[in-house]
Amino acid sequence: MTSSMEEDDSISPESISLDTLASIRSLIINADTSDSVISSVFDFLTGLLSRGNSAILHHVLKLLSDLAFRRKELAPQIFDSILSNLLRLHNTVAEASHERAAVESLAVLASLSERTPSIAAALSKIDDEVFASICLGAPISSRLWLLRNADRFNVPSSVLFTLFLGFSKDPYPYIRKVALDGLINICNAGDFNHTHAVEGCYTRAVELLSDAEDSVRSSAVRAVSVWGKVMIASKEEEMNRRDCTDAVFLQLCSVVRDMSVDVRVEVFKAFGIIGTASESIILQTLSKKVLGAGKGKKPQNLLSNGSADVSSAAGVYIHGFEDEFYEVREAAVDSFHSLSVNSIKFPDEAVYLLMDMLYDDYMVVRLKALKALHHIADLGNLKIQETYMPAFLDAIVDTSENIRVEARNILKLAKLPDLKLVNKCIDGVLKSLEMYPQDEPDILSALFHFGQNHTNFLVSMVKRFSEKLGTASGSKAEFNSRQLSASLTLIISAPLSNKQSITSIPPLAFSYSLAMLGKFSSGLHDMMDQDMLLAYLTHCAILSSSSGTEFNKGDVFFHAYRDSNADLAGNPVLLPGKDIPAESKYMACKAELEIGNQALKFVNHILLKIKAAWLLSQSGCSKEALRALRFYSLQSIDFPASVLLFHVYSKLMCFLSSCPGLANRS
Repeated sequence: MTSSMEEDDSISPESISLDTLASIRSLIINADTSDSVISSVFDFLTGLLSRGNSAILHHVLKLLSDLAFRRKELAPQIFDSILSNLLRLHNTVAEASHERAAVESLAVLASLSERTPSIAAALSKIDDEVFASICLGAPISSRLWLLRNADRFNVPSSVLFTLFLGFSKDPYPYIRKVALDGLINICNAGDFNHTHAVEGCYTRAVELLSDAEDSVRSSAVRAVSVWGKVMIASKEEEMNRRDCTDAVFLQLCSVVRDMSVDVRVEVFKAFGIIGTASESIILQTLSKKVLGAGKGKKPQNLLSNGSADVSSAAGVYIHGFEDEFYEVREAAVDSFHSLSVNSIKFPDEAVYLLMDMLYDDYMVVRLKALKALHHIADLGNLKIQETYMPAFLDAIVDTSENIRVEARNILKLAKLPDLKLVNKCIDGVLKSLEMYPQDEPDILSALFHFGQNHTNFLVSMVKRFSEKLGTASGSKAEFNSRQLSASLTLIISAPLSNKQSITSIPPLAFSYSLAMLGKFSSGLHDMMDQDMLLAYLTHCAILSSSSGTEFNKGDVFFHAYRDSNADLAGNPVLLPGKDIPAESKYMACKAELEIGNQALKFVNHILLKIKAAWLLSQSGCSKEALRALRFYSLQSIDFPASVLLFHVYSKLMCFLSSCPGLANRS
């Protein structure tokens, strides 16, 4: 074999069989093949490049590619040989076999340049003229590969734009689709913004919306959206931009009832890309009946020859939400967010449609609908009516954790109009807590926010749960129940809203909450740390049982909660003020962490808990004070701190036993 390769000049390409080529490949992939033999193989294959015909040139290029991969030191020489042969083919008379060989050579060169970065710069020798001529003369399959891989070559975007725009009229549908995809990539790259070219590309994409091939129409929808957005941005005057936006939006609406599922999905994704339109047009998408203001109305800057007007938007989202394919419903719900950002009435009008989507058979659709409702609630526009409450409560107890989490996020922002709906919502959350006890921390957080948003129903909530508080005082099992912790979370959230007097809440609620400090701190960690929560509950217990002072904006805890002042460790800091009672100032100062002294941090942490327990015992809640100290001493904090707290607990027990009055009250 080696001797025959050394006489390769006397071998005609036609006489080389596939068996011979297979033997050459075995030499290439064999790691034990000597360097001299590999050198002979290289010379033989490169010699065949210039003399090879189309029958074996494909195999020769594949063997050279394998040789470059196995023997990386030969990669630059192989690259130069293939490149020289490519340029030679380009300068010869165009033949179908030569064009196919040129495309295969381009594929090998692109692969070599990506595997060997040191020779990547040499790829620039294939200029735009060479690439364009090969692309224009290549057969269908090869042309398809060139258009899909055009970005692998250093071809200017202006040349690619011309090629893609021209091939968008190719008689073969796959070529038209790839050409549209190439135009989309150029637009996304953001390096082409010539006004007339943009409008021409948009117009061509609109024409292809009526193409007979589904895949072409799908790509045309994406091209209309991305180039339409560029065209909108190119308008200098506000009026022109608004009219152009409406024209693009309505053009997309005209194909929302396309027979292809992929096209309908792309249309709703395109709505999210455009992101806005006139208020009347967006509202029209929620009604199948053409609204009076939109009858016969057409945008001024509609560039296509179509007759799209406002009536084409009638019921677009109703069709999307009712589509038989879940992919379309998902895309319709997903695009809702972008449109609702720039509209005032649209979110309110769309709530009833989104609530219906909570009954969808597919979890992904229900989750998208909840996220859209969360967005509306975040804008302050969510109004949950009694008709929609069952769908929302079903989401609260859904088997999917993601659904439950998103429903609770909505609950944190919701504002219900009457007590009946509030009680229904609370019952649903309590049911969810029993079904999914692992969700307790997040449920407590949701109830805390919910209570802050409904303080006008505080008296009714306290009355509802007062019986449960009384029962808990005589039952250890009832005291530790999840239902009680949820009830307490609702009640203690009210003072922070600055809308109700603390005297509306029984002191027993704050006393029990102090005993459950660990459970509450894990649920409310996103709002306040455990030290601040302890100070807040203690202060509320004192005010509720004695002075009846209003918990106003001047209070230290409310001030710290609202302003969220933080030290270097990220913990809320309680800052004393002039108008704060002396005891509150003392507790606030003790709660502040001293950054420079680690030991002092532990001391302040312990003293704060001791002070809180002592004040509780003085106010007649000695049982709760002892329970709180016992709880603190068992927490996983620093060992010396646990010892000190246990010592204080023992001393306090001795003191209470020597005080008949306090002992009786405990």
